[in-house]
Amino acid sequence: MEKLIIFSPLITFIIGYNAGINFSRIFAVLFSVCAVIFYTSHLVVIVTISALFLTEFFLEKFHGNMKSLRRLFNDKLRDLVDELSSIKKDSETTKLALTTNEKVIKNILHIYELSKDIASYIDLEKMFLLIVQSLDAQFTIKDVVMKIFDGNKVFSKGVYSDKKSISFDIDETAKIPKISKNVIHLPMNIGDKYFGVISAKIPPLFEKDAEFVNEISAFVEELNPAIQRAILYLKVEEMSRTDGLTGLYRRGYFNERLKEEELRAKRSNGRFSILMMDIDHFKKVNDTYGHQAGDMVLKTVSEILKNSVYETDFAARYGGEEFVVIFPKTDPEGLKIKSEKIRQKIEQTEITVGLEKIKVTASFGIAHYPKDSQVAEEVLRCADISLYKSKQTGRNKVTEFDLDR
Repeated sequence: MEKLIIFSPLITFIIGYNAGINFSRIFAVLFSVCAVIFYTSHLVVIVTISALFLTEFFLEKFHGNMKSLRRLFNDKLRDLVDELSSIKKDSETTKLALTTNEKVIKNILHIYELSKDIASYIDLEKMFLLIVQSLDAQFTIKDVVMKIFDGNKVFSKGVYSDKKSISFDIDETAKIPKISKNVIHLPMNIGDKYFGVISAKIPPLFEKDAEFVNEISAFVEELNPAIQRAILYLKVEEMSRTDGLTGLYRRGYFNERLKEEELRAKRSNGRFSILMMDIDHFKKVNDTYGHQAGDMVLKTVSEILKNSVYETDFAARYGGEEFVVIFPKTDPEGLKIKSEKIRQKIEQTEITVGLEKIKVTASFGIAHYPKDSQVAEEVLRCADISLYKSKQTGRNKVTEFDLDR
């Protein structure tokens, strides 16, 4: 018991440290009572009680400091957690911003490359197909129709247009991006000058997606300058390649296209035909009615020729009153019938010049690749020979090349 009383402060401290202040106080009082009961020496009792209460006092101080330290630690830990949470949030925001910027940069680079490609084209059909491919790659848009107001040129591509029927109409009045049902109409303009419109069928998944609509609108808007430059370039190019009087292509450009057609036919084991046409007694028209009448005759015959051939055919003014047409993938019998219809149309047409009404006729020569020759220039020469035979045998007729004649 004596030893227990003597070591009571140490025991009290240990109990207080592990079990708390309340338990230490209970044991301090207990040990004090034991000291009073079992020891008659006042000095021992006073020292023991003093030691117990000093132990309890310092233990309470210790617990207070520990509590303060714990509170401070918890506050610091909370601040650290909040800071980490804020850093994580900022990191996610930065990541989102970087992803958005990356997407924007990628779109800008794509539009830049696409604009360069568009500017390099001198064929509106090819330029349109390039735009369609990009719309498909960027926005999974399959059905697209484009109209260029200058010349009312319309191009279409997609699920429906490939089946020879356009599934939706173009809204030519759209001055801003406009959605009608599931079709978006995107005007092509520079400032207040509108030069065309692109109409595209929106995929069902994005019909009500405002961000998608804004992105495709911005995409086409960025392409507008490149498209307009291409159109202007084509106009200048066409003016340099076409005859000012008749609107048909010039001889030099015809020669280029003839070489291209020969290469295409050789690659695909295809065929093409050449028609040469000459206005009969044209010099007599000039001598009798004047050059103004001659120009009117050339314009009228050119219009008949242009209206009689398809867009895939290639008609040119080859000489003064001589014309030539390339017919890709044409059936020889069908071409002979078409040539006869053109001849009849020219023969039946009255040309009014002042008070005079003039009628003219034309002679035709036809040759075919590879039937008559496997060299394009030779096919052209065969057509010329056939034309000469038409003139020799009475004019105003269609003659097909025949090696045996």
